[in-house]
Amino acid sequence: MIKQLANQLLKWEAWLNQRRYFHALRDTLTLLFPFVLIGAFINIFNQAIFRKNGFIAQIYHLSSWFPGFKSLTTYTTMLSLTVNGVIAVVAAFTAANFAARAQKRDNLLAGLTAAVSFCLLNFNYAAFTKQGQGASSQFLEQNLGSQGIFLALLVGLITGWLFNHLTFKPHSHQLIETRRHLLNRAQENWLPMTVTLVVFSLLSYGISFVSKNGLNGLFYSVFRSPFVNPGSVFLNIVSVTLLSNFFWVIGIIGPIDFSGNSSVSTVQNLEYALQHGSAWGAPNPITLHTVFDSFANVGGPGMTLALIIAILWRSRNADFRTVAKASWLPSLFNFNQPLLVGLPIMFSPILAIPFLLAPMASLLITWGALKLSFMPPVVYPVERTMPGFLVGWLGTGGDWRALLVSLINLAVATAIYLPFILLENRSTEGGRTDEA
Repeated sequence: MIKQLANQLLKWEAWLNQRRYFHALRDTLTLLFPFVLIGAFINIFNQAIFRKNGFIAQIYHLSSWFPGFKSLTTYTTMLSLTVNGVIAVVAAFTAANFAARAQKRDNLLAGLTAAVSFCLLNFNYAAFTKQGQGASSQFLEQNLGSQGIFLALLVGLITGWLFNHLTFKPHSHQLIETRRHLLNRAQENWLPMTVTLVVFSLLSYGISFVSKNGLNGLFYSVFRSPFVNPGSVFLNIVSVTLLSNFFWVIGIIGPIDFSGNSSVSTVQNLEYALQHGSAWGAPNPITLHTVFDSFANVGGPGMTLALIIAILWRSRNADFRTVAKASWLPSLFNFNQPLLVGLPIMFSPILAIPFLLAPMASLLITWGALKLSFMPPVVYPVERTMPGFLVGWLGTGGDWRALLVSLINLAVATAIYLPFILLENRSTEGGRTDEA
């Protein structure tokens, strides 16, 4: 039975990779990898080192002695906003480029049209109305980064489709462009360019009357609705976690911040610990923060630090090993976006399964440990750049049992990822055989 399921997964992945637009999607994610990786390292410097509450900054008290600490904080913040803040625009360009190139259409013009169309979808038309005259920007910058990848990929693929169906002859590439050839390119592609820009600009304008944050903001308001007050019911926590990680798999990055340091239940737990000098007996032992955020998020959503361990341990896929070696440090600080686009995990029928299952196993183990009073709940606030396997330990005030539970979770998650890595080995070997 298991062997049949494994073979079915391999066939499904092979079938998907033969689909033109899915192949363009996967190629887009791979091409995004170096940009996302650089952005992740910038985030480490910015959030873990050059912020007063950063993990490394707090350990070494960098703000009190490191020369130019404030200036570096400003610089790394600016760098993070610029590099990570336009990644979705790059995604829209690249998706349209690959989709159009597959049918020998003008991929460069398709990519540029998609990038402009995506920007149009995030143009703040409300700034021109009486209600929005106080708006500080005409662009919705928050939608141009990783949060906008899902919409950007959609815009890119739609743009590529329009170029494929509205351009009536293949594009002829020239090694050295002439003025005449460039003008001919514009003439041959005016119809898909015009249709694309008009469609997305009208859509954006219409959405502006419904959502001040554009289409992407409207998407996220819908995506956030299931996460409103999951409470302390374990089944609700499991459902919310599963849905959130599924969103990450399809490119909807971070619909909600699971950091529970400011939630009512966490504040009550902290007040109890400060009054009694201990985390034992805290009034809210089972919450999204104490179960998921602190123990089932090691390396980022999907327990992806375990995925890196499994890859470096048993993977024979050279591409996987390259991505894992480059991504282990960001993942250690809970930035797993390089893995999402580099392997990629996003839209992968094989890797998506353990990405969803590994946190579920961690939730069950943590819930059992709390129910059996094996360890106290997490009560103390912990910075989000804290390595995931240390969050439970420090959040309980240094209780060794919480550290043990974190390490057990990491080991179990690695065991869950391992069969799928071995399955990917078969897929890689099969691809080599086919090529031979």
